[in-house]
Amino acid sequence: MTSNPKHLKADSECPPLQENQLRLYSMRFCPFVRRAKLVLAAKNVDFEEVRIDLGDQPDWYLKKNPAGEVPLLEWIDKDSKETRSIPESLIICDYLDELYPQNRLHPTDPYLKAQHQVLTSRFSNVYSEFYKVFGESNAKNIEELNQSLSVYEQVLQNKFFGGTKPAMIDYMIWPWFELMSNLTGYVFNADGKLPKLAAWIKAMDADEAVRKYRVPDEIIKKFIASRRAGKPDFNVE
Repeated sequence: MTSNPKHLKADSECPPLQENQLRLYSMRFCPFVRRAKLVLAAKNVDFEEVRIDLGDQPDWYLKKNPAGEVPLLEWIDKDSKETRSIPESLIICDYLDELYPQNRLHPTDPYLKAQHQVLTSRFSNVYSEFYKVFGESNAKNIEELNQSLSVYEQVLQNKFFGGTKPAMIDYMIWPWFELMSNLTGYVFNADGKLPKLAAWIKAMDADEAVRKYRVPDEIIKKFIASRRAGKPDFNVE
């Protein structure tokens, strides 16, 4: 649930943290936040979402996370009653997979898990090229993005990277694929060289966890337009 649908600004106060309730500090359009929400949805875990205006961050949030980034997972430890928190999307998602063993998302085989983690780590090459196209969708940037995606086209051997159902790696790389339709001047698989990834996208798009917290494309487009205009509207509707 979202305690306040608006992104909290510098003049806000931190909402009281309740015991027995996970809190996720987020920004609605952040793909790194999306990773954590996908894992929470896949495991059917209830949580409180508190959105932060990254352009006008509250001091109280910067005290919690001096890096000023989202996501941040926070909770009150049931034994010590201390407030605890974890930053960084990959670390948060690994923690959640251990904390809630139902529907385990990492492979149980250590070698396969390591292979998936390598692919997840190297996906930074893809989203680096993604942001280049976001900035300027020229032929060179588009070609380099497609080249970075070809690595994942080659290793995909099943319906999902996790096999017959999504695994952690699927959810960790999905948020950027979800945003590709909003890249101006870019059409995924326009040259037909990424057919397995194209089929994977359709399968992921139908996944229940993916659909649960998805932001409609028309809202994303409005946010992107506000960002390009130099005045990001985090509360756009």
